[in-house]
Amino acid sequence: MKTRKVLVTGSEGFIGKHLCRQLLEFGINVVASSDKAKNKLDVTDINQLRSIDNGVEAVVHLAAKTSVSDAINNPYHPYYTNLLGTLNVLEFSRLRKIRKFINMSSYVYGQPKYLPVDEKHPVNPHSPYHKSKLLAEQLCENYSCDFGIDIVTLRPFLLYGPFGNPHMFLPTIIQQICEHAKVFLSGKHTSRDFLFITDFVDLIRIILNEFPKGYNLYNVGHGESHELEEVALLVARLLGKEITINYDNQIRPGDVTKMIANISKVSNSFRWNPRISIQEGLRIIIEKSSRS
Repeated sequence: MKTRKVLVTGSEGFIGKHLCRQLLEFGINVVASSDKAKNKLDVTDINQLRSIDNGVEAVVHLAAKTSVSDAINNPYHPYYTNLLGTLNVLEFSRLRKIRKFINMSSYVYGQPKYLPVDEKHPVNPHSPYHKSKLLAEQLCENYSCDFGIDIVTLRPFLLYGPFGNPHMFLPTIIQQICEHAKVFLSGKHTSRDFLFITDFVDLIRIILNEFPKGYNLYNVGHGESHELEEVALLVARLLGKEITINYDNQIRPGDVTKMIANISKVSNSFRWNPRISIQEGLRIIIEKSSRS
């Protein structure tokens, strides 16, 4: 690996745990920064970032407030953390002359005007959380332009995998099936582009080794879409359960009914393609959850 020491913010989050494990397996020295870390490093406090040892060659910025519902009820926290945190980590990188920076964004397109969604699709962030991530992207682009930092922004569509947040879609579905044999879905034909977490962290590792110059933005998904009903039925089959599915069918402001990522740009740039199918990914999750 060309990059030997990486600062990972949000290292105790869903992506961070999987990423740090893989980087360590490839012999990369990981500097962790997380609210849950034993030696707490808060990205909203730049003085704490300045206390990090020298020698960091790249930053993967994952730390963020990510709950969409919390952001709608209390928008101050996602704007504060996601903007100030990003600004501080960018400034830390500028001061330390770190030239490789990966910024974790989100799906910011709203209801698609066409499918699959490429990077040229108009943005239409549909919550304070998504708006905060788009503003953070603009900060990254400005720092790249003004200070010569090579920055990659990734827009993952829907990541899933073992040990996800209990409030994420799949852990919620698995819990509903195991406890009640009933599943509640937002709509009968709602679909998402599911990307397994190990495929995603593989991509991050590849980018760290083949970092592009300047500011670059990539959509990241599997490149195919699955209806939530289909996924729920797959989970039930793997668990050996018969289930009943109930639908909310309420249309809310900003609801997105279908997502498919056009991954040609990221695939061509890094010779990367997802390897884990939705069936295989669900099997892995259920196997690991049954052991825990």
